[in-house]
Amino acid sequence: MAVVPAIPLVSPDEYLISSYRPDMEYVDGVLVERGVPTIAHGLLQYLLVLYLEQFCKQFRFQALPEVRTQIIERARYRIPDLMVCPLPISPGKVIATVPWVVIEILSPDDRFAEVIARSQDYSNIGVRHILLLDAEEQVAYRYEDRALNPIKLTSLALPTGDMPFDTAGLFRQLTERKQWVSG
Repeated sequence: MAVVPAIPLVSPDEYLISSYRPDMEYVDGVLVERGVPTIAHGLLQYLLVLYLEQFCKQFRFQALPEVRTQIIERARYRIPDLMVCPLPISPGKVIATVPWVVIEILSPDDRFAEVIARSQDYSNIGVRHILLLDAEEQVAYRYEDRALNPIKLTSLALPTGDMPFDTAGLFRQLTERKQWVSG
């Protein structure tokens, strides 16, 4: 009879004071690796930060890439690729308020079940917009009602107003940037 290896559990206190390279999520005592980003993933994340920066003051938010986010205090912490958080943001290492928008950029090694579980965690805490952007296939998805639905967005309804958010335009910029960096 085969013995299943025990997964080492990490205390929430140890997780919150530790650094990992690359950073890891924390799900019910277990460290969870995130997908390995590609060049397209990194470029899209960069373009999103630049794009959102122009709207921060007007819509009173801060865009934050890869910050630990509390899902269940002392039990579950996720690290979205990018999130839009209302101002003010409390000081500290972890976002404990509910982001308005979470954007995950799919990596080729992301597994569907893990993407759904991560998205459901964001939904459970009340994130208004949960978006998954496939940088390789250039398709946007919205997570709602426990499903991923392809979508072409032109805006996002935030509590402070409708912010322009053109997924087709972002993917065009990504294509241009990929061509530029590859010479």
